[in-house]
Parts: sequence; structure tokens; C-alpha cells
Amino acid sequence: MTIDTNFTAMTACQIQPVKAKFIDTTESTYLGVRIIGDNLNNNCTLYWALMDNAAIIYAQGNESISGADYTNWDGDNLYPFTYIGTLFNLTFI
Repeated sequence: MTIDTNFTAMTACQIQPVKAKFIDTTESTYLGVRIIGDNLNNNCTLYWALMDNAAIIYAQGNESISGADYTNWDGDNLYPFTYIGTLFNLTFI
């Protein structure tokens, strides 16, 4: 998994195509993640979005990282993607 620097809508990684909602006709191909709050001690809030190649958002939300998960992050830029990907059973390309 790598951050796709050609995708400029937001920091994103390419994922195996997935329908964000059962009724969607288009599949999401990117997971975008942004840090929207971090106390730099033990808690961080992430904004995430499932998007297609044109950066159209099909699902979005916020998730918090805290406790052992926050400690395991240890500054790894890919960790927020892995964390969200694991929550939603996404496969990275």
C-alpha cells in the first residue's frame, strides 16, 4: 500500500473497488483520510472518505484512534489508512 500522490483531492490510497452502499452503481476506488484533531498524547480523530477516480465521495465519516491503537501509530503515515481499512474490511492495491 502506498499513498497515491497523483490523486490530489485529498491524501488517499487506492483500494480494491467496492460499493460504499448496496444501492451504489459506482464503486469506490480510493480511501481518503485526514487528521481533523490530535491531542498529540493519546487520541486522534480522523475524517475518512470512500471515493471514485473523480473524487466523488460515496461514504464518509469520522473515527477516533486512542489507547493502544494510538500508541501503535508511532508516526507511521500509512497507519491511519490501515486503521480505517481494517474497520471496513478494505483491500489496498
